[in-house]
Parts: sequence; C-alpha cells; structure tokens
Amino acid sequence: MLKIHNLNIEINGETLLMADDLQIQEHKTIGLIGRNGSGKTTLFNHILSEPERYTDDTVQLIPQIKDSDIGKSGGETTKLYLDRTLNRDAGMLLLDEPTTHLDEQNTESLVNKLNHIKNIKIIASHDRGFLNRIADEIWSIEDKKIKVYPGNYDRYKEMKDHQFERAKEEYKQYVNKKAQLENAVENKKKQAYQANRVDGTKVETPYYNKQQKRLHQVAKGMQSRLDQLEKKEKPKVEKEVKFHTQYMESLGHKTIIRIEHEKIKRDGKNIIEDGTLFVKASEKVAITGSNGSGKTTLLNHINKKYKDSTLKIGYFYQQLESLDNEMSIMENISVTSQYDETTVRTVLARLGIRREAVHKKVKVISGGERVKVQLVKILLSDIQVLMLDEPTNFLDIHTLEALEEMLESHPATIILVSHDKVLRDSVTDIEYAVKDGRLISDQKASPIDDTEEELMILDNKIAEILGKLSIEPSEALDREFNHLIQEKRVLKDKANERRQQ
Repeated sequence: MLKIHNLNIEINGETLLMADDLQIQEHKTIGLIGRNGSGKTTLFNHILSEPERYTDDTVQLIPQIKDSDIGKSGGETTKLYLDRTLNRDAGMLLLDEPTTHLDEQNTESLVNKLNHIKNIKIIASHDRGFLNRIADEIWSIEDKKIKVYPGNYDRYKEMKDHQFERAKEEYKQYVNKKAQLENAVENKKKQAYQANRVDGTKVETPYYNKQQKRLHQVAKGMQSRLDQLEKKEKPKVEKEVKFHTQYMESLGHKTIIRIEHEKIKRDGKNIIEDGTLFVKASEKVAITGSNGSGKTTLLNHINKKYKDSTLKIGYFYQQLESLDNEMSIMENISVTSQYDETTVRTVLARLGIRREAVHKKVKVISGGERVKVQLVKILLSDIQVLMLDEPTNFLDIHTLEALEEMLESHPATIILVSHDKVLRDSVTDIEYAVKDGRLISDQKASPIDDTEEELMILDNKIAEILGKLSIEPSEALDREFNHLIQEKRVLKDKANERRQQ
C-alpha cells in the first residue's frame, strides 16, 4: 500500500506540488499526468528519496532521462532500462515516460508485461493510448494539486469535459442572476428616489418618507443578496487558430509528391528497396513502422528530392536546429511567419509559452521549449507540405492535444511519422507502412502525367509572380507573368490533345 498524507513539495521556498490524502491499494496502476514542469518527475524523486514515509514496499524507478548506451538507439535504450527494472522483484514501480522512443510493437509488449505484474505502479506518461490500456486511475496535477479521477484516460477526459460544460452553465446562470439583481437594485433605488416626489417636487410627509424608507430597505436587501452571490469564474476557452497557406488552392487535388519504384538509402545502404508513395495536395498521410525500419530515411528522401522544387516544405525533426540562440522566441518565429503577432502569441500560448515568456532568448530556454518553438515556427511559415517526424516527444498531454487540434485544421499537406496512434487516427486519413524494406499501402495512384506535373509547377510560379506584382510591379515581372501564361496555354492544349486521343 502507498499512503501520501499532507504532501507539500517546495522548490526554493515556493510550493510546487501538494496532496492532502492519497492512498493506493495493492495491484493498482495509476496514470500520472500534468503539464511539463508541474512536478511529475519531482514527485517520483521525492518518493524514491524517502520511501519508508509512504510505503513498506521496495521502490524501483525507471527515469525519463536515461544514460544512452553507445551504439544503441533511443528505443533500444528505453527497452533495456525497462527489461532491467521489470525483471526485478519490486513492490512498487515508478515509471517516468516509459514509452518514449518505443514503437507500437514494443509498447504493446510493455502493456502486456505491466498487466501481468501484480503490484503498485505509478506511470507518468503523455501516451493516451497507453494510458487507456494500462491505467485504473488517473492522477492529474492541476493548480499545484493532485486530483484523482477513476478509470483510464478516456474516462478522465469525459469527466473533464463534463466539468467544463457544467462550469459554463454555472457561469451563465451566475451572469444572468447577477445582471438580474443589479437591475433590480438600480430600479428600487430609482423608485426610492421618486417615492417622496410629486410632479418632480419633493414632498416631506410621514407617508411618503415611510414609502421611501421601505424601498431603500428593499434595495439594501437586494444589494446584500448581490454581494453574497457566489462568484463563478468564466471557464477558460482556448482561442481558435485559423491557418492559411498561400497558393494551396492552385494545387487543387493534384499529386504533388510522387515516389515511384525508388531505392531509398541511408548511409549508402538500401533501406527501402522499391519505394512507391503518392501524396495529393491537402492529404494528411501517416507513415508507420517499427524502430529503424526507415521512416525518417523516407522523409529525408522526400525532402531532398523536392528541396529545389517550387513546392514549399516545412520539415520538423528532433535534431532540427533552425533557431537563432541570440534572438527571442518571438523574433525567431517572426522571421518566417506570415501571421501577425496576436496569432503567433495565440499559437505559442496553446503550446504553453505565454505572456512575457515569448521574449525570452532561445539560448536560455529548455530543450522541450525549443521543440515547441520550432513546431510553431514551421506551422506559421508559408508552407504547402508539413512533414513531422515524432513531433510529440517532450510534449505533455495538454500540449499534445493542442497540437493535434491545430494539425487537424491546418490546410497544408501533412506527412506524419509518430508512434502516437491516437494522434495519427485524429489527424491523418491515409497510412503507409514501412515493413521489410517495402512501403505498403492500399492507395492507388493515377498514371504518371508529365503534363499535369508541369502545369502544377507553372501554377505555383504564376501564383508567386502575382504575389510579387501586387507588392512591387515591374516590367520584368510583367513579362515573366505573360510568358508563364503562354506556357500554360500550350501545356493545356497538349493535355487536351492527349485526352482526345
């Protein structure tokens, strides 16, 4: 059993985390969630430092930050730590983000293993699918306190959504009642003022004075009710972000990325022998596969192939270093952003970077914050294709869900590599699997039409020239525009002839 009573963890004299009374019976699995920096890892270290205060069992911790073994990938290192710890006889297990870097096969194996271990397990995780399969109870860190919700993550979300709807209704009733009482008080005061006046002239008689006194008392009673009315805070509603991508409409539903029977290499070695992939404008595609199968190699291949084309690609990957350390967060994003400062601040706030924090220099922010800033920088750039390689590492659940919502509404074509099945299912509608050196999908592409591809390129160029002409017209741009229009006419005639054959 684990008992936590009157817990108060302080950092530099300031309370980080509190808990009044928490108990876990044997054979229970707790999912611990909260924003980055809310105290999840600190709680684990606190329990580990003084286990005798909370339990009679031995305690084992699998940390989030693991010592990397030379020659081993992140997934292999995580699996090694898990195997070492889970094979020991521990009365209580503390697991800090145990699915980081694990592919779906290894995550499934971990779920099975944990379900067979009959002891207390507290698991800090941002993997919603994992928590749904493993958690009996959710501990959510909210406003520096641990709140307990029975059931798995989906059940927690249902309860939170219900609480939010109830809070909205209570706030609505509070606002209406407050307005009603304020109007009533104001009306009674007006009536009291007029009570001893006849045709605008003040009349001092016992009758009129008594009437005025009574109305003042009624107004005072109403004011007392107004003062005693329990105040309800307005539930916070996140601002919606409306993304726009220039020239996206000109692409229509054309195939803009075409990989056909290509050898895809890493370090000179064929990773995918006969790769075929077709992506149309505005499609949202998931790339799945086990660790080391070639998902990142495929994204690198696409990026290299289309790097010098007119297609505007935004590519996020964990090793990306596109930020200027001497510039602030806001300055880094503004360099490539096509949005105003309000929108930039809104997107940053959705990912947990708020108010004056946007003016921090990049050189002083954490690794997790750098990931968020790079994501925002790409999301707000003028792009037609957004490629994301494991964007959720280092993101807490709340930030992850905000990113998920923004990806769902983003107009760009999206190619997503992620172990997070919930994210993939929410954002993408097409899937390619990398398996045994092949790309597997049920998608069928239309036959290659060079004319269609050339028309797409011309449309992009025309849209680009039109944009320049609207800002700073010149004879050279005008000539280039007319030349491109003539080229387009010739290509369209060519396409019509082909269709008639």
